[in-house]
Amino acid sequence: MEKKVALEVKNIHKRYGGIRALKGVDLAVYEGEICGLVGENGAGKSTLIKILTGVEKKDEGDILLNGKSVQINDPLFAKMKGIAAIYQELSLIERLTVAQNIFLGHEPGNGMLGWRNDKELIKVTLKYLNKFCIDIDPRHMISDLGLGEKKVIEILKALSVDAQILLLDEPTSGMSRTEIESLFKIIGDLKQHNVTMIYISHHLEEIFKVCDRVSVLRDGQNAGVFDIENLDTPTLVQAMIGKKLEDDIRPSKKKLQTKRILLKIIDFLAEGMKAPISFTLHKGEILGITGIIGSGKSELGRSLFGTSKYISGEIKINGKTQNLATPEIARNNGIAYIPEDRKKEGLFLSHSVGDNLSVPNLDKMMIANTFIVKSKKKRLCENISEELHVVPLNLQMKARNLSGGNQQKVVIGKWLLSDPDILIMDEPTHGVDVGVKVEVFRLIESLANEGKGIILISSEFDEIRRLCDRIIVLRDGFIASEMSASQATNDKLLSIAIGGQAW
Repeated sequence: MEKKVALEVKNIHKRYGGIRALKGVDLAVYEGEICGLVGENGAGKSTLIKILTGVEKKDEGDILLNGKSVQINDPLFAKMKGIAAIYQELSLIERLTVAQNIFLGHEPGNGMLGWRNDKELIKVTLKYLNKFCIDIDPRHMISDLGLGEKKVIEILKALSVDAQILLLDEPTSGMSRTEIESLFKIIGDLKQHNVTMIYISHHLEEIFKVCDRVSVLRDGQNAGVFDIENLDTPTLVQAMIGKKLEDDIRPSKKKLQTKRILLKIIDFLAEGMKAPISFTLHKGEILGITGIIGSGKSELGRSLFGTSKYISGEIKINGKTQNLATPEIARNNGIAYIPEDRKKEGLFLSHSVGDNLSVPNLDKMMIANTFIVKSKKKRLCENISEELHVVPLNLQMKARNLSGGNQQKVVIGKWLLSDPDILIMDEPTHGVDVGVKVEVFRLIESLANEGKGIILISSEFDEIRRLCDRIIVLRDGFIASEMSASQATNDKLLSIAIGGQAW
């Protein structure tokens, strides 16, 4: 039987001023298929999704649903046509129940009772949950659910208004491995119910695990369509970035790691941690801090930079005890911090790239500590933007309009301008494409070779093993194990992180 095309886009173009975001993109997705959509940051994935959901209007091209041409001019029309997007930022209302969220705005009930008919609402919701074998109490408040469960409820909310095409944008972002596996099971069940899905992810292993086919965008154009069963990772990566990726993305490292201790933590207890910890960071060393969600790794990073309070303990920098009570004190002591959430903690999204790069570095751009020299600001910001390959190179562009990878480069760039001795980097490759990830890896190596001390906080075991000299595994807010990178395997790190057998 010939497959039926549920969604097709032909020759889609989109411009933002002088920037061509999409240049004649084609895409066909079959009914009941899971089609991956991948590409580097800025490749055009988000723009295409915005067009399909009516958030943006195409300049040229055609969109066909079940073979019929449609004009999607607004989100309401897209919703009426059965298209729904599940974004990283959820749209659920925390103070309402599971049932109320799923059927919000179209609650089952009789006459004017509407949502007040709780029994009917619970009954219908239970039937809906059972249809997809989901074991969640419809009476539970959304605020009581884990992130994985919330993602599932977000999907059911879309399906409750007869969505037939789901656009899943980085659906596993921030989720634990257990939650991810549960979500994959739900996605598989949705496929069995003939729901069509476009799956967008930077995690290529997810693409291989859940998708039937994958479409690649590069620089706003089609770069290939592949059947998953006939595809390997190097071929997919080459299509994404336009060149072969070296097998070992870690450059040969000049061993600058010395016995000189840059940072020494003694009996340190931060908010969110359950036991005091102690460790050292040496000049030229990359120290990995890993663990699962709730291990305390991000709390540790924030407290060392003064954005969260620490309860007790001693911090020594270059042998001198310091009280890192505020980010300003930490910065003055040569510490920089790349936060996990770049949008909320790392950037002023409504301000320009130039302003974001300048914020921690105004002292370098002033005369007599009073007046900002615009030419100096421009030169410093352009130099670091060029060094980190920020695209487009436009200091006036609002930070919110950059792709995720380029936003991360700006966050890193503003701290490199301050020339720190110690960099705390919390999930620095989270939500960036494989090309940017390689750039970040090489930058970390380069900084270590210059003698910087790097604390790399990451839940990606491959990343930790590839880059780090030593690895500390946190579990429930205490150090569960410490080892050299050569001693680590993914299974070993996971076993320790979840409380399995000690190694």
